[in-house]
This record gives sequence, structure tokens and C-alpha cells, in this order.
Amino acid sequence: ESLNNGEEEDTGESRFYKLTEIDQLWADYVPPVYDNDITLPEFCERFRLFACSQLGLYYDIKLIRLFIASFASTRLIILQGISGTGKTSLAYAFGKFVNNPSIVASVQPSWRDRTELFGYFNEFTKKFNETELLRAMYEASYNDNIYAVILDEMNIARVEYYFAEMLSILEMPSRDEWVVDIIPNSWPSDPKHIVNGQLRIPPNMWYIGTANNDDSTFAITDKVYDRAMPINIDTKGVPFDAPLTDPVYISYKHFEYILNAAKVQFVVSEENIKKITLLDDYVIEHFRIAFGNRIVKQLRDFVPAYVGTGGTELDGLDYVLARKVFRKFESLNISYIRDEIDGLCAYIDELFGEENMNESKDYLRMLKKLV
Repeated sequence: ESLNNGEEEDTGESRFYKLTEIDQLWADYVPPVYDNDITLPEFCERFRLFACSQLGLYYDIKLIRLFIASFASTRLIILQGISGTGKTSLAYAFGKFVNNPSIVASVQPSWRDRTELFGYFNEFTKKFNETELLRAMYEASYNDNIYAVILDEMNIARVEYYFAEMLSILEMPSRDEWVVDIIPNSWPSDPKHIVNGQLRIPPNMWYIGTANNDDSTFAITDKVYDRAMPINIDTKGVPFDAPLTDPVYISYKHFEYILNAAKVQFVVSEENIKKITLLDDYVIEHFRIAFGNRIVKQLRDFVPAYVGTGGTELDGLDYVLARKVFRKFESLNISYIRDEIDGLCAYIDELFGEENMNESKDYLRMLKKLV
């Protein structure tokens, strides 16, 4: 009798080959000596010098600061822009720099649901088809290293189909709720860290999607953009000379600590929060678009971290407005709002000064030209 209350019997042999192997491999793991003294500006500067000296990759310090500060505000970072500007190599270089190679999940056009990320139970073989991402998530539960997952060409399929559940889980304020159902029943031979058929989403893992904006891809929806931090890479790096720079051993706890310390130290000024509120009112009145609480929360997380990396508060605000708020204008009928854009740019000048917020103003003027 192979059925037991409608469930398969445990044969004693694990149905998770890769995960059980990790239980054995990591049983006697001794963590490295982590560098728990590195500061946020040092981390950014060393990453830039490391990418140049060890990998031959050239990144502007502002791009590095934007990238690192994004880790403070979200678990999903989207690197987007034209092909060949080094989006995937930035995510790859980050894994090398923190001494833990990034996991590459090459998104396929056929991806439709969460099984593409986690795998599925094969009823025929009675084995679980484990994905590379599931293996990495499981391994992450054994250590404090930083893990970066590259969702390469993430918008070649619809992101909200295969990543929807992850987006919801990662937004939960309590990490105790970061669990995902892997299998409906529990066997004694299952891997140690799969409890009651569930796996805890590791707190030491971030997801970096690369997106090409061309005809072969899907537009990334607002639902995804609102929960992510998009970073545009539209230019190739300019070569420079750097001394040979070593990678760092940094625990995710120290990485989070220096990001969170910046949030406390460089809180966005009340004056600028007031200006953002006024700008929000203006945008609602003239364009029927609101900033939304989620974006304001991200702004309060991202901007202080950006200041902590060595950037300025206004540049950080400018970036969030351009990439998170004004980006939404693309969905409006540009020819209708064209005449309103000059008024908005003038109002931004009035609030923040003509010499500031250039990224937002350049983006709005670029929209005008699209008509």
C-alpha cells in the first residue's frame, strides 16, 4: 500500500538531492573572519577600485553609490538601460567583491509562475526538481555571507507572474513572515532547514534584475517598479587607473548595520520632506499622479543611505523623484501633459533651486521631446 492518508510515504531517501547535500557539506562550516570595521564610503570606494583593478570594469562613483544605497531600501534592484553598458557585470562584480559569487538565474520567455524560481515536486520520480536559486537560498541559511541573485533579462517574461509571491513576502515587515511553501507535506528525510514543508527566505539575500528596454521584452509594471529600486546604466564606464584592491569579507549583518546607521545619522531634513509634500500636491493637481506611501518610505530609507555612501541629500532625492515618480508620466498621454511640464520644472526650481534636481528636469524635458 503506497498511499498513506493520501500522501506519499517516505522511502527514507531524500527527495531533495541538492539540499541534503548542502546539509552534509555545511555541517562543519567555520565562518571566515569578517571585516566588521569597514565604513559605507570605504565599501563603495573599494568596490569601485576592486572592479577596476581585478575585473577591468569601470564604474563612476555616483553609480556605485546609487547601487549600494539601493540595498537599504529594497530587496529588488533593477539595473536597466541599453544593451552592452555593463548591467550584468555590475551585479557579477558585486558578488566577487563580497567573496560570494552571484547566483545567475537566466529568466526564460516561458517563465509563468513561482516554480521557475523554486522548482517543483515531480510526481513521477517522487523527487523535487531543485533550481539553482533554491539551492542558493538553502545554502544561505547556513552562513552570514551576502548573497546576490541575478535575474538576468528579467523582463523577457512577465516579472509579476514569476516573482509576485517573492515581492509580497519581501515586503513583510517582520522577517519571521519571510517563509515560502515548498512542498505540501513533510518527510523525516527532508533537509534540516525545510520545516513543515516551508523554507525561510534568507535575510542575507538580495535580488538584482537586469532589464533591457527593447522590443523583445515586456514593460515592467508599476507594481514591480514601486517595490524595486531602478538604476539606469546608459553609458559605458570611463577607464581609470586603480591600485590592486582585494575583495572584502563582510557579513550581511555588518552590511545592514552600516546602511541602517546611515538612515539614523542622515535622516532626510524636515525642510525637504515639506518640499516633497508640496511637490506631491502639485503633481496630483496637474497630472493626477500621487507619490504614494511606499515611495515616500523608500525615499526615507534610500536617501540617507545615499548620503552615507558619500552622496548629497538633494542628489538622492532627485534620483528617487526622476526614477520612481516622474517615470510614471510615461504611462500618461504625453501630448496632453506637454504644456504642463515647463510649469512643473519651474516649480521644482522654485522649491529646490535652479542648480539642483537636474536629473528630474532632464528626464521631464526628455519626455517633452517624445511627442
